[in-house]
This record gives sequence, structure tokens and C-alpha cells, in this order.
Amino acid sequence: MNYVSTTTIAPAVTPFDALGLTDITAKLEDNVLLVTLNRPRKMNSFSEKMATDLVRVFEFGDQDDRVRAIVLSADPSAPAFCAGVDMEEVARGSSLLGRKEDSETEHRDPGGQVAMAIYNNRKITISAVNGNASGIGLTALQCPFDFRIIWSGSKMTIPFVRLGIAPESTSTYLLSRLIGQSRATAVLLSGAVMLPDSPMLSGLYYEVLPNRTDVLPAALKLAKNLAANASQISIAYSKGLLHHNGSSVEEQHLLESRVMKLVGASEDAAEGAKAFMQRRKPNFPDTPNRNLSPWYPWWKVTDVRHPKSKL
Repeated sequence: MNYVSTTTIAPAVTPFDALGLTDITAKLEDNVLLVTLNRPRKMNSFSEKMATDLVRVFEFGDQDDRVRAIVLSADPSAPAFCAGVDMEEVARGSSLLGRKEDSETEHRDPGGQVAMAIYNNRKITISAVNGNASGIGLTALQCPFDFRIIWSGSKMTIPFVRLGIAPESTSTYLLSRLIGQSRATAVLLSGAVMLPDSPMLSGLYYEVLPNRTDVLPAALKLAKNLAANASQISIAYSKGLLHHNGSSVEEQHLLESRVMKLVGASEDAAEGAKAFMQRRKPNFPDTPNRNLSPWYPWWKVTDVRHPKSKL
């Protein structure tokens, strides 16, 4: 299943400050889009507006050919990366837990909408976790990313069962794929506070760094390296194969073979071979918005925003 946006994507020339962002900020530099959670006085707690802002900016980043990688971090002045959902909003009847007027089949979890906008993004995505994270700070703001870099002192918890609510942000799907069913069960059902080096979180993080201030620079270094040296269509196809793989090894072989034929005939493949032989950095010309095959996506696409949508 893929996430389909019903919003209008701004053209590439639109500045990010025209997106109406308030609970996050966005800045593009060296083809890397830096997205910063911007509610420091609220410990970067997750709000309805933050959900809207994040979906909008990740959709925009997917469609904007200037963007080759996206990094999410938090305002360093905040005492937490994300302290979970804004409980004051929830108490006022926020859609974060479902409005009273929604039926049980009509509710669409805002955290899940954010997670899918990130997970289905065709660019490199990196979560730079520079503080404590609770609930949605781990589910939507870490699990859907390609890379996660974290401060070793970050305290992590998913306390849903201790709050009388259920897992969200597609975490029951993503977390088991990332760390395995047994560990995901322990993390989701215990509600325990864990550090990044906990055996239960083993394998989740690309880097665990000793200093909080090192996290964002490390994430930006990785993002800029991949933005400059990796093929964008290779990334898009590779993410598609990872996220929407076949039901058998034979089906996966057919999918990979078709992708290999498509990318093998691309300008990026020709440039990659030349750069390798000439021992220089590549200058890949292809972009997902111009050069992906009409066959992509090969999986069924469902507009999950529509209340009547079905799988």
C-alpha cells in the first residue's frame, strides 16, 4: 500500500516559507532539506498542525528536484526531541485520538499520515534524534526513516499501554520489520523507558553518538554525502524494492530484474560507469520526477485519506 496525497504540490520554485509552516521549520542547503521541530516551549510535543506541516513538507520534498535528502531534527533549545502528543490538545478533542464525530472506520491517525509521507518518500530520509523521545517521537518521527542517528543519552519510551491507548503511526507494522517481532512486542507492550543501546532496540540506529550536539552534524554529513554521490533514481527504485517486495523469492527476482534493466539503460548508470573508470565523483542527471518508469509504482496505490477507502 502506498500513500497518495490529495494536496496540491507546490512547484519547485516555491520557497519553503510559502508552505505556511508554524510548528516546524524547513531550510534547503546543498540539496539537503533540513526540517526542524519547532515547539521548544512544548518540548516539541506533536500537534495537529505539526502533523499537517510534516506531511506538507515531506510531500514537497519528494516532488522538488532540488531536494536529494531530507533530515529531521529538533530545536536544540528544547529539552526533548519530541515528548509525544500534545496532551492539552487531546484533552480539547483533538483528532490525534479521533474526533467524536468520526466513526471508527472514518478516523485517520494523523501520526500514520506523517509516517506514510516519510516512508513513501523517494528521497533519502534521516532522523537526527537529539533528545528524549516518547510515543510518537519514536513511532512517526523515527521508524519510517531510512537512517536514524541518535544521542546515546536519549531516553526512549512508547507508553501507550500505560496510557490506555493503542500503538499508532503504523508502528505495529514498521517496528516489527525494523527490529523483529519479539523486540517490537517488548517495546510496544512493556511501555518501558529504554536507551538507544538497549538490546530491545538493537539494530534500529545507524549511529549512536556520545554527545547530543554531534547528532545533527553527523546527520547532515551523511545526507550531503548521499545527496552528492548517490543516484536519485537508484535510491527511489531501491526503496521501492525494500518497502514493496514480492510475496516470494521468485517474485522478488522478477521485480529486481526489471528494475535492473530500467536503471541499466539510464543516464545515471552511464554516468556512474564513467565516473568509476575516471576515478571522479559522479554527476547523476536523472531525477525521480522526470526519469522513473511509468511502471513505478508497481504496487497497488490506495488513497488512505478518503474515509471510504479500502485495501
